[in-house]
Amino acid sequence: MALFKKLFNRDKTRNATDTKKAPAAKTGRQLILSEKDSDRRLVLIREVTDETELEALIREADKETRQQIEAVWLERLAPSGTLPSGANDQVLTRIASLTRDDALAKSAIAAIGDEPARLALAKEHPLARVRLAAAETITSAEALHDLQKHAQGKDKAVYRHCKDALAALNAEDEARQKVQDKIDYIRSNAETLLRLGFGPEFTGKVQILSQRWQDLKESTEGFETTDIPALLEQLEAILTAKKEEEQKAAALEAELQQATEQQQRILTHLKDVLESISDDSTAESLKETLLSEESAWAAATAKHSASASQQKQYDNAVAEITTAAAALQYLDEHDDIKGELSPEQAREHLPHLAWPHSASAPAWLTALRKVAGEKPKAAKPVPEKQDDSEARAKAEALIETLENALEAKVVADAANALKQIHRLNDKLTQKTQNQMQGRLRLLTNQLNELRDWQGFAVTPKKEALCEQMEALIDADIAPDLLAERIKELQTEWKSLGHSNDRDLWQRFQEASDKAFEPCKAYFAEQAQQREKLVSLRNQLTEELRHYEANMDWDSADWKTVQNTLNAARDTFRSYSPVDRASHQKTQKAFNDVCDAIYAHLKAEYDRNLDQKRALVSAAEAAANSDDMSAAADTVKKIQQDWKSVGVTPRGPDQKLWSQLRKHADSVFAQLNDARDARKAEINETVASAEAIVEEAKANTEDQGVAAINEAREKLAAIELPKGAHGRLVKSLNDIEERINSARSAAKAAEERGRWDTLLGLISSNEKPESDAALPSGIEASWFTQEAGEVDARKLCITMEIIADVESPVEDKPSRMELQVQRLAEGMGRNLSKEEERNALIKQWLTVDAEQVLTERFITALKAVI
Repeated sequence: MALFKKLFNRDKTRNATDTKKAPAAKTGRQLILSEKDSDRRLVLIREVTDETELEALIREADKETRQQIEAVWLERLAPSGTLPSGANDQVLTRIASLTRDDALAKSAIAAIGDEPARLALAKEHPLARVRLAAAETITSAEALHDLQKHAQGKDKAVYRHCKDALAALNAEDEARQKVQDKIDYIRSNAETLLRLGFGPEFTGKVQILSQRWQDLKESTEGFETTDIPALLEQLEAILTAKKEEEQKAAALEAELQQATEQQQRILTHLKDVLESISDDSTAESLKETLLSEESAWAAATAKHSASASQQKQYDNAVAEITTAAAALQYLDEHDDIKGELSPEQAREHLPHLAWPHSASAPAWLTALRKVAGEKPKAAKPVPEKQDDSEARAKAEALIETLENALEAKVVADAANALKQIHRLNDKLTQKTQNQMQGRLRLLTNQLNELRDWQGFAVTPKKEALCEQMEALIDADIAPDLLAERIKELQTEWKSLGHSNDRDLWQRFQEASDKAFEPCKAYFAEQAQQREKLVSLRNQLTEELRHYEANMDWDSADWKTVQNTLNAARDTFRSYSPVDRASHQKTQKAFNDVCDAIYAHLKAEYDRNLDQKRALVSAAEAAANSDDMSAAADTVKKIQQDWKSVGVTPRGPDQKLWSQLRKHADSVFAQLNDARDARKAEINETVASAEAIVEEAKANTEDQGVAAINEAREKLAAIELPKGAHGRLVKSLNDIEERINSARSAAKAAEERGRWDTLLGLISSNEKPESDAALPSGIEASWFTQEAGEVDARKLCITMEIIADVESPVEDKPSRMELQVQRLAEGMGRNLSKEEERNALIKQWLTVDAEQVLTERFITALKAVI
């Protein structure tokens, strides 16, 4: 009795609680989630304004409802897909979470101005697409490294993006560094050229730098290059100045050449005048010629003085013509000279009739001298005939060399040729000397003129070289570059030739010595370094000798020996440079000890190569066998054995390896052919099995499960791969399951129809025609039972208890008592829910119940079915 009381009180408490909950209506969220009509559900969603409620709805809703909620919420935050102005990071993040538009999501994430905030989204946001969109806005390498490390093993898409972005950044950095290196190269070389000044390679280097800058300047945005154009302009200015200087020098040279030619023409004309003086010549004509040529000579020497030899020639010619003119003038004044004169009279006139030696004496002068009794000068004795053909040929060749050197304006070569010609004079006959004298005199004059001109033209260049050399004194230039520049200037000085410029040479030499002072210490240090490298070479050689003498070659680690020898050779090469003699000596000693070590290594090489040759032969035999499966196993073992063979030289090893690979490829190719044939056979068998399954599937409509069973028997008789067999059996099982499911569904539908018939009969209080129209367990005879004294309300409440359906409030006490009673009675009974249900139906058919109770009974019965 106490137990019943306890149970009654507990049920009463629960009933009271249920009573309180019963009147409550569904919440808005429950209405939305339970609403099946899409349009009505959308209306309900639009009525929700609380973001927390929307968030909860998204978490609980199905896919279709969730999409509607997201669309409504997104339209509120970003109407027509446009980001709201002044939106905070929270709103932007929400837009990115809701939208399915990648462009809008990226725009929203990008609008979050704080990279750390975007980095946090990329790490922590629950939606993968938002994390990826946030990751795509990260630009700094540090943040990308951090995100990549965080995403590794967690978020594949974000990890891959970070990896690609970092690779792109690295590529961009490398590209920028290449551009920066090119800029630095141009800047450094331009500054060096400005420090060193004009040299032999100056023009070419400036052109290269200018071209590089033209090719580069379009891609230098973002780089500091404002100084580059200025540097190049300074270099171009030097080139321009040098070009102007050369143009001036060329103009000056042309002008000097023109003056020299004019001077030479005057000298030639004066010589012709002297040679053309005859008995018909007059003093007036000679004076006019002198006056004209003196004016021309003054004009030709106004800017460019004639050489000493030319001036001497001119003075001599003028003097001789003047002498001839004076003699002719005296002749004009004394008509008796051409008449009959006594010797005394002739001797009186002769002192006033001097005649130039280079001109032939006229007939009247010769006659006068004869009358005066002057004796002709004795002729020089005729030397014996001499064969000078060989010396003459050499002299003519030297004269041609002299002419070529003068044309090329190479003073040194011309002077040397002239000196050699003079040395041949003793071997030439007087006749040959006289024949060459005029030509040599002209060439000598040209050489003197060239010397004078060169001294005049070269002096500014040598002064410029002195200035450039003086600029190198205490210059901030690397010693090796400084020495190279000094050498270039000295070479350029030599190329200008020798002239009377001892002061300039002394100045240039003193500047060279001072500029070279830093190089002395540098080269002394280099010499000391070379000596140190020689010592290191000798030390390395001695260590190798000790290594070779003390090594146990029977148990040597040959790979280590090989590495040691390679390392020693690399180290020896690194001990460079050294002077030539030391290099040859140390190289020979090093080679000798290396050869001694290599002899041991070569013996090991030969042994290992023999082993590998044997493996190649075994592979060849395997390739020619009939059992390809066994041959493949053999080749695989050979490949493993190959790895265990000791060191071998690379060249022979690669050759043997190629042979082994050829035989191995042959084995595996034959094995693959056999496998392909087997695979084709299996594929054919599988295709026939699949045809059996398809046939069974087509026959199920007529034969049903029998077609499936027949197919199973056929498959059992076929040898199939395990995977294919399992797949086809599963297909048959799936077909059989679909057949059975269809049958079960049809049976269930038929049963539901019977229950619907029963419910209709109970509601209309009619009788069935037979048991066939009723559910299983329900008999038509129940409808013909005699009326009983059963309480219809009690039956109704009992059915509601079984169906776990709420009873009206007024029946709550009765329900509680009935539950207690059922609990007490049910201790000795073991009826199932279906049995109790059918028993209640049978009893209900004996009562005449009110319509309200009938509807309650039917509602509860529906819940039990």
